[in-house]
Amino acid sequence: MKFRPSFRGKRPWLAAVFACLLVLILFFFRGWTIVIVDPFLSVFSKAAGTLTASLTSEEERALTDQLVALAIDRAEFDRLTDENETLRKELGFSQRTGFISVPATVITKSLSKTVSRFVLDVGASDGVQIGDPIVADDGILVGKVIAVEEGSSVGMALTDPSHTSAVGLLNDRRTIGVAYGTVGGLVEIRFIPSDETIEVNDLVVTSGLEETVPSGLLIGLVNAVSQDPTTLFLTAVVEPLKEIRRLSTVLVLTKEPL
Repeated sequence: MKFRPSFRGKRPWLAAVFACLLVLILFFFRGWTIVIVDPFLSVFSKAAGTLTASLTSEEERALTDQLVALAIDRAEFDRLTDENETLRKELGFSQRTGFISVPATVITKSLSKTVSRFVLDVGASDGVQIGDPIVADDGILVGKVIAVEEGSSVGMALTDPSHTSAVGLLNDRRTIGVAYGTVGGLVEIRFIPSDETIEVNDLVVTSGLEETVPSGLLIGLVNAVSQDPTTLFLTAVVEPLKEIRRLSTVLVLTKEPL
């Protein structure tokens, strides 16, 4: 009887060694691997092309219509998701402030370097009053109501040169002041005492010193601080967090008339 060596117990080791060698070969000779695999990819590509070519014009139109319908459904889904998120934020914000929030759509806008105003589709019949703050998202102030009719109202943006707001800075001393709109689309806090410490990126919010505007509404971030050498007052330039030119829906915060 001839003796035949048994490799049964060594096969797992051989398989592991073979796998390692294969990985090394693919790693060091990946260029050759691509050359070897490429013909197979070409075959699959040609097969897909042949399948497409075999479709009738009616079948192609049907597939195109399905793709268009899917694209429309996806776009509508994304739009509804965005609107739901905005409404969720607005609802949570109005519950925190205790003000009555009136959803509004921006109908028209008049925006330039000297004027920044817009018309809303809500008015006196909705409880809107002159002086009511207009906010976006989760409590970001974008302007105030300056005129009201029965079914519409006019808003003035923060950046309008005629707009003013009582504000506070979330710095060490909780500096308070008045923010003015500017022709450059920014907001300035003027006449700040020179002993106040104002830094870039300080957050600016409403101070609550206006009867119709609650405290804590977000306004913007300080992006520059300058000092008038003649008066020694500081001026903080603030970049608003939201621009009315980019908004189509807002909230008007109002209180029930006495």
